[in-house]
Amino acid sequence: MVFLKDEGSEFDAPLDKVWKLNQSEGQHSHPSLKNQTQGMEGEHPTLTYETMMPDGSLVKHKVRMSVFPPVGVVFETVEGPLKGSTSFQIYTPKGAKTGVTIVGEWKGSGIPDAQLQGAVMQFLETVYSEDRANLAKM
Repeated sequence: MVFLKDEGSEFDAPLDKVWKLNQSEGQHSHPSLKNQTQGMEGEHPTLTYETMMPDGSLVKHKVRMSVFPPVGVVFETVEGPLKGSTSFQIYTPKGAKTGVTIVGEWKGSGIPDAQLQGAVMQFLETVYSEDRANLAKM
């Protein structure tokens, strides 16, 4: 189990534009997340996707989200190798920019903590870079 706090990242877009991206269909693209499907569990949107492992195989994940505009999003991993992980993505308005802070606890059965921490940080960097590109296209 790994607790992480990643703060200091910023999007070069105001908060309202970040939320427009989060709520858009077609503009919010994450090429690193393969075979994506969206659904609902009660009031909670879900996202099922696959990520590529170092050996080239794909592993399936399912995440349930609780959305709290304009503050942020809670992600709960309900299926996959990180099942039981919970994180908060918090947005801070900074005029023409938006601060991004991630706080969470990640679980990975059979994954050593150091390896899990590295994998989580790499994943967060990848989706952050993809969202920066998405915002630049809007």
